[in-house]
Amino acid sequence: MMIDTLTLQIERLDIPDKNLQFFKASRSEGRIKYIFNPDSSLGAYLPRITVKKAEGQSGLYTVSTDIEFSAPKILHNTNYYGISQTDKNLFTDALYDKLCYIFRGSPIKKEMLDYANIKNIAFSFNFILSQNYGYPIEYLKVIPFLDIGKNYNKRKDTFYTESDRFGFCGRIYNKQVSWKMYDKGAEIIANAKNRTEKDIAIKLKHGQLPDKIIRMEITYQNRYTLKRHLKTRIGGTYGQERHFAEVFNDKLCQDILLESFDKINNTLNIRAMDTPLLPIHEFFKRTKQANMPLENAYTWLGRCLATQQAGSQQLKLISDEFYTRQQRAKADEKIKELISKYSLPSFTLKQVFDDCRTQLVDFKIMKPDDTCLIKN
Repeated sequence: MMIDTLTLQIERLDIPDKNLQFFKASRSEGRIKYIFNPDSSLGAYLPRITVKKAEGQSGLYTVSTDIEFSAPKILHNTNYYGISQTDKNLFTDALYDKLCYIFRGSPIKKEMLDYANIKNIAFSFNFILSQNYGYPIEYLKVIPFLDIGKNYNKRKDTFYTESDRFGFCGRIYNKQVSWKMYDKGAEIIANAKNRTEKDIAIKLKHGQLPDKIIRMEITYQNRYTLKRHLKTRIGGTYGQERHFAEVFNDKLCQDILLESFDKINNTLNIRAMDTPLLPIHEFFKRTKQANMPLENAYTWLGRCLATQQAGSQQLKLISDEFYTRQQRAKADEKIKELISKYSLPSFTLKQVFDDCRTQLVDFKIMKPDDTCLIKN
């Protein structure tokens, strides 16, 4: 499992002022907000905590306590590595110890953490690319041309690169769900803050740890979205609060990540983007070797050209202006059958996506003592 960042909320639990001596307070209209915001470059990683108090008939009372953190960083001091369901007890102990340190006491009991409400949560997975492949930027640059799935209202797309080799990120986000893929190795090297991350960055530069890593993150931005999605997966009602113990589950995390990955890993779109724009003579030579009839070769050539010119998402939207969605879906199915029937060569992009999906199905989580991190 790769639960990354999340916010837990505990409501109406009294937090005495004596436990808030390291918090900064701000007052506004009968309310006080106490914030502990640690410097991530100093010492071990600590969560960010917000305690909200309000004036009541008997004086101040605690409205809520929000605990924001990255789950892997709580255990490993970095999210280069991940956590799995088997780490549950170790993780809970580590989080509880950090809370006791911050509060200089234990106003929050350990057993409360499992049943704390979730305000938002991010799931992530690190795909380790084979050394036979290029660097992540080569494949991440293709992401904008693939169909991400549902077209949300007021959605924002952000694609940027910080250098020729490192730093490329694709991001799609809105008020409900955000999705992004980026070069994790480059991000660690560029943004290492604490001693653990700086040590990892050095090992990445010296080839002692895998540096070709594509990271995918799915974030449920708010309670409403989280409740709606988890109701369909683990039951309950749309309105019930979801607790930390419910999501610390490998299968749940894998299903959420795999569903999102499969939205972009559409066979037809990947193959169309993967097929290089070869000279027509070379293209027909390959289709003839695959025993593909000429009319089918023309069909496949046209789909490749259209996809690479417009991108699969825009191609879908453009075709829907002139044809029905049913006609588009029927045409797509025919072309899928066509390319599956004939042994056309696949290239690097399809191989990378196939390898990534296999890793997600296997759900092998990177950990500090994992022998898979030793490069061949």
